[in-house]
Order: sequence, then structure tokens, then C-alpha cells
Amino acid sequence: MAIPYESFEVQIESPVARNEMNMNALMVAQQMFPYFEMLNGPTYVTLVKDFWVRAEVYDVDAAKDEELQAVTKDPSLRGKTRKEMGLEPFRQT
Repeated sequence: MAIPYESFEVQIESPVARNEMNMNALMVAQQMFPYFEMLNGPTYVTLVKDFWVRAEVYDVDAAKDEELQAVTKDPSLRGKTRKEMGLEPFRQT
């Protein structure tokens, strides 16, 4: 599905800080404080939008459609495996 770049709205959250849980002692003891600071740090909206506008979902239906198109173009491929058809192997989503 094509979604215009301008229509994306990035929701920015700070899950660790927002929930007001006092986890400072635990984070310091495990030396994970820099990691959680990074999670609560800046969100690069443009980078997130650029990633998602190019993301694709390749599911079972898309794989079957690709096989059907290959068989439609060349009926001799009917009953053959994806590899024999020259298609990339499908790994479950």
C-alpha cells in the first residue's frame, strides 16, 4: 500500500520516564543507565518516516501472487518449486 510521505505522523514516547517508575537504582546497578537515556532521547522523525515509507510487507498472499504471475507468463512452471521458477525462497513472515 502506498502511503504519502506527508501523511505519516510519528508518535514520540518516553516509556521509561513517563510511567514514573523509580528504576534508577536498578539501571545503575546493571550499568544500563546510558541505554535507557538513549531510549528516552531524541527521536529522528525524518529518519523514521524515511524508513517506513520504504518498508514492504511480503506475506503468504504476496508470495502466492508472485508464483501465479510466473505461471501465467510461463505455463510450464506449473507445479514447480519457487527455486525451480527462479523466485527467491519464501520465509514465513
